Amino acid sequence: MSLEILLVPLAIAATKEIAEAIMRQTDRQKDVGYVEIQTRMKDENLLKQALKEWDTDFRQVEDAASLRLDTQNEAVFTVNEEGRYLLLLPQTADLEKYASWIEDVERSYTHYLQQAVYRKLLERAEERGMTLEKEELMQDDSIQLTYVLNGK
Repeated sequence: MSLEILLVPLAIAATKEIAEAIMRQTDRQKDVGYVEIQTRMKDENLLKQALKEWDTDFRQVEDAASLRLDTQNEAVFTVNEEGRYLLLLPQTADLEKYASWIEDVERSYTHYLQQAVYRKLLERAEERGMTLEKEELMQDDSIQLTYVLNGK
């Protein structure tokens, strides 16, 4: 008996969704001196890897209330109540440029997340007595794994 598992890369950031979030935040935060772009990213190490791919350093603040961003290109991350990262930008920032950039970062993040899930899946399957029979990369960049269930 065999078991097939499909790892599908998710497009976690749609441009329209980011643009709508920016508009909501801009309307809500005129008095605080910055704009928030919500992301779906939660893992700091994977975020750092993704940012490195885009030649950007990770900078995080704990308390956004006292934050003052001085330059148009300054941006920092903070974590919201749900454990997701928010990108904080000065109100004068080019929001279209940053929306496009954060979409690229999230795409890289998704790639690293898929790799981490893949490695963990391989480790756990072996621990549970399953043997990898076949691994196939699909056209949509998903990975299909076929395991043989050993009689344990």
